[in-house]
Amino acid sequence: MSVSDSVNKIVIGSGVIFAGTLIGRLLDTILRGVLTSYLSPADFGIYSLALTVISITGAVATLGLSDGVPRYIAYFRGRNEEHKIHEIIVSAIIMGLIASLFAMLISPLLFERLAGEGFDIQSKILSVVRIMIFAIPFTILLNVTIAIYRGFDLTNVNMYFYNIIRPVSFLGFASAAVFFNVPLKGIVFADLLSMVFTFGIMSVYFIIRPPFKTEWKLKFSEPTRKLIRYSFPLLITATLLNLMTWTDTIMLGYFKSPEVVGVYNAVYPLVGFLTIIINSMGFVYVPVASKLWGENRNESISSLYQIMTKWCFMLTFPVFVLMFVYPEFLLTKLYGAEYSGGAPVLRILALGFIANSYFGFNYHTIMASGNSDFLMKCSVASAGINVILNFMLIPEYSMAGAAVASSISYTAIEVLMTLRTWKKENMHPFTSMYRKLTFICAFIVASMLATREAIPLSGEAWEYAAFVLVYFFVIQYANILDKSEVSMIGEIQKDIRYNLGVRIPNILKIRA
Repeated sequence: MSVSDSVNKIVIGSGVIFAGTLIGRLLDTILRGVLTSYLSPADFGIYSLALTVISITGAVATLGLSDGVPRYIAYFRGRNEEHKIHEIIVSAIIMGLIASLFAMLISPLLFERLAGEGFDIQSKILSVVRIMIFAIPFTILLNVTIAIYRGFDLTNVNMYFYNIIRPVSFLGFASAAVFFNVPLKGIVFADLLSMVFTFGIMSVYFIIRPPFKTEWKLKFSEPTRKLIRYSFPLLITATLLNLMTWTDTIMLGYFKSPEVVGVYNAVYPLVGFLTIIINSMGFVYVPVASKLWGENRNESISSLYQIMTKWCFMLTFPVFVLMFVYPEFLLTKLYGAEYSGGAPVLRILALGFIANSYFGFNYHTIMASGNSDFLMKCSVASAGINVILNFMLIPEYSMAGAAVASSISYTAIEVLMTLRTWKKENMHPFTSMYRKLTFICAFIVASMLATREAIPLSGEAWEYAAFVLVYFFVIQYANILDKSEVSMIGEIQKDIRYNLGVRIPNILKIRA
C-alpha cells in the first residue's frame, strides 16, 4: 500500500468515525433528555454513579485489548503471518471473557467495601450496580470484536454498533420503560437489555460477515504473550489519562466552592471538540501504520505521520480559534451569561488541548511501533505533573490554576512523545511547510486578538464565518500543501463522490 493509499484510507475511514461520533453524541443528548425528564435528580444521580462504577470496572477489564488487538492483527497482516492472527483473535476473546466474569464478581464487593459505609449507606447505588454488572461481559466482548474488525481496517463497524445500534436500542427500551411508568430499576434493565441486544446483533454480524476465517484452536504461545505484554501498559496509560480528567474536579471540590466546580465542569468538556478529529483519524491510523511497520516500511510511516499531522492541525485550528478568540461569546450562547466568567479557563484549556493536534500522531505512531512501555511512562509523568501543579495553583488561582495544570501536563506528554519519536524512529512532523503553517496560524490568532481590542467586535457568527473563509483562502494560496498532497485530496474527493454515487442509490432502491 502506497502512502497515498494509506492517507486515502485514513481520511475516508476517519470521516465515518467522525460522523459516527457526532451521531452518537446527538443520540446520547436525546437519551439524557428522556432520562432526566423522567427520573428525579436523585434517581438520575444514583444511575450516573452506578454507571461510572461499571464504566471504570469495564475499562480495566478490557486489559488494553481494544488497542492491542488491532495493532497486532495489522502488524501480522503486514508480515503475512496468518497463523499468528488466528491465535491473537482466539486469545483476545478468551481473555476478554475471563476478565469480564472476574469483573462481575469483584465490582459489587469492591464498591461496597470502598463506598458502602460512606455516601451509599442505604445501598441504593449498590443495588443498581448489582444489576448493571451483567452488562460487563457483553460490553467487553463487543469491544474485543470491534477491535478485531479494526485490525482488518473495517473501522465502520464501530459506528454501526456503538454509535447507532447501541444508543438507538437503549432509547427504544428506555422510552418503553417511561411509557409503562417503571421505577429506576426498570430504566437500569432497559440499559442492560440494550447492551444484550447490541451484542446479539454483533454476534450475528460476526457469524455472517467475519473479518477473517479463524481457526478456533486454543493456543497460548508467543503472539499471545506479545499481546499481553503490549496491552497491559496501554491499560495503565488509559486509566491514568482518565484519572487526569477527574483530578481537576476532585481537587477544585476540595479547595473551592461547588459553584467553581460547576463552572469548570461546564467549560472543560468543550475542549474535547479539539480532539475529535485526531481521535477519529487515530482510530484508523494505528492499524494502517502497524501494517506498514510489519512490512518494514518506516519511510512510508514517516511521510504518513507528517501528512496526517499537518492535515489534522489544519482542520482543528478553526475550532481552536472559536474557543480562544471568542470564549465569552461561546460560553454565553451555550450556558448563559453567568458562565462567561469561565472564558479565561476556556482559553487556557484550549491552548493545552490544541497541542494534541499540533504535535499530531506521535502517540499513535509509538503505539504502532509496539513501544507501549514508553506511553505508560509518559502517562505516569503527566499524571504526576497534573497533581503537583493542581496542589500548587488551585488554592491561589482557583479554576484558572486547574486549567493551567491540565494544559501544562497535557502539553508535556505531547512534547515527550514527539521527542521520543524523533530520537528513536527519526520521525517528526515539522517540515518546512508545517513550520510555515504554524507561523500563519499564530499570525492569524494575534491579528484577531488585536482587532478585537481595537474594534469592538460583537462575536457574531458572521465574523467567525468570515475568518473561516479567509483562513482556507490563505491555506490554499500559501503553498502549505505540496503537489502530492493536492493529488491525494483529488483522489479522496473522487472516492467520496463514487461511494456516495453508489451507496445512496442502492439505499433508495432497497427502500423502494
